[in-house]
Amino acid sequence: MVDTISQTDSDQSVVVAKANLLLRFMNRHRDAIILGVVALVSTVLSCIHYLATMLSIASPGLTLDDSWIHVQFARTIYEGTPWEYSPGYPSTGSTSPLWSLILSSIFWFTTEPSGVVWGVYLISIVFYVGSTYLAGRIVATYLESVSWGIVTSIAFVFVPRNTWLMLSGMETPLFVFVLLLSIVILDKEDMKYDLALGILAGLAFLSRPEGVIIVFCIPLRLLILSLKGKVTRIRLGLFLLSGVIALAVASPWILHCLSVTGYPLPDTFYAKVHAPTASEIEAWDIFWTFFVQELPFLPVAAFLGIILIPKGRPFAWLLPVSLTVIYRLSTPYAALINNNRYLLPVFDLFLIAAVAAVAILLKIVFVAILEIRDTVSLNHLCVFVVAVLIIVPMIPSYSFQATFYGKAAGNINDMQVAIGLWLDENTPPDAVFATHDAGALRYFSNRTMIDHAGLVSPDIVHGNMTDFEKIQYLHDQGCNYVVFFPDLFWYYFRYLPDGSYEIEFTVHLEENVICGRDTMLVYRIYWEGTIFD
Repeated sequence: MVDTISQTDSDQSVVVAKANLLLRFMNRHRDAIILGVVALVSTVLSCIHYLATMLSIASPGLTLDDSWIHVQFARTIYEGTPWEYSPGYPSTGSTSPLWSLILSSIFWFTTEPSGVVWGVYLISIVFYVGSTYLAGRIVATYLESVSWGIVTSIAFVFVPRNTWLMLSGMETPLFVFVLLLSIVILDKEDMKYDLALGILAGLAFLSRPEGVIIVFCIPLRLLILSLKGKVTRIRLGLFLLSGVIALAVASPWILHCLSVTGYPLPDTFYAKVHAPTASEIEAWDIFWTFFVQELPFLPVAAFLGIILIPKGRPFAWLLPVSLTVIYRLSTPYAALINNNRYLLPVFDLFLIAAVAAVAILLKIVFVAILEIRDTVSLNHLCVFVVAVLIIVPMIPSYSFQATFYGKAAGNINDMQVAIGLWLDENTPPDAVFATHDAGALRYFSNRTMIDHAGLVSPDIVHGNMTDFEKIQYLHDQGCNYVVFFPDLFWYYFRYLPDGSYEIEFTVHLEENVICGRDTMLVYRIYWEGTIFD
């Protein structure tokens, strides 16, 4: 009996000791836990809102056809033929090889299409929660108050396109997460983070090519630290080594690109990047006028965010400004399409700069004008004002985007996915088809595909072919089907005489919100008797 009581007392002591240890841990990391809970709850609630809206409109799906390109590359990785978009045709068309690599893990659990879609959602939500947490943490650190982190995290999920694009199946949640984590590390002064920054810079490049911008932030961080007298010869060596590490992380993909095309960057870069035309610049200017009205914090961040530089925190302002300039100079139109998906990281980073800069300015104004001296009251007042000024204007667009999300998923399911399934059921296994929409058509048809835009077909993007030569190329490759919008088919295939093709399948969308046209057709090509045969 005594032994039993002693054992019980011993067990209780262990439980109490573990509980005390847990309480000390929670107390020591109180702010991080609060921000983590806020990020988890706010992000998951937003995702539930969008997914529930989608399920009330359509079946589970991805909101952009390009999302299926990443899933297709993920499947090739799982199947042991990585980066062969079509069998026997290696490609460098993955804009985000790291994202495809991560998505390949889904196929270890399921290959059923709806299961794959839900797997994409799950992985996306994990990175989305991480991004929301990092956004709050950055601002909480800048302003030395967890309250500011909370309001930033909540504002982050209300950025109108955030949940839409985070759940689209694109690489957006990964890229935003890596950018935000890079800002956290760039702001650190400890030597132990130097090499970690090199790894992050390499991962940023593998997340999106423009992620290479992180590499150029490393010298600026070195300059900031040198002004503080924290750079030694050993540390200078570590900075140089971090650059080598960044190159080492990125080099497998660079070498793959070089081996396939002779160029170091993915073909999506060469297909989209060019000197802007006058019409593209005009479209950029028009859209940004709308963005400023929809997201009033953008001009605030762009101009007031410079306050962060003398504070020694330049990266939350410098990165979105640099990315904006890059997109304006290289891809002004491509950055606008697909619900402005290239620009979302810019909006997210500008949100952080806006909250931090406005908070600093408000504190100065309230102290000078209202003569508020109580720190707690001042902080609460500033948080309330910023929440009203930044979050409230975004709510209408946020709600609109939820409905837009459901309709977009339905459009892709009803057009590209439906045609891909039709090709799988109604064409021979060795059929070859050409298209502009390279995602779901290839994934669901399991047929060899030629991308007429060249995103995943190296010969097209690097061949400098005329339209006539492209048609000849399709003939030479045995392409006997074309999946196109009618007006694009007429433009590219105007060299084919009447009778050399026929329409075999048609999809028409009654309410189209995301596809390039309302109607897409499957054409069967008969080369006999044409000048190409």
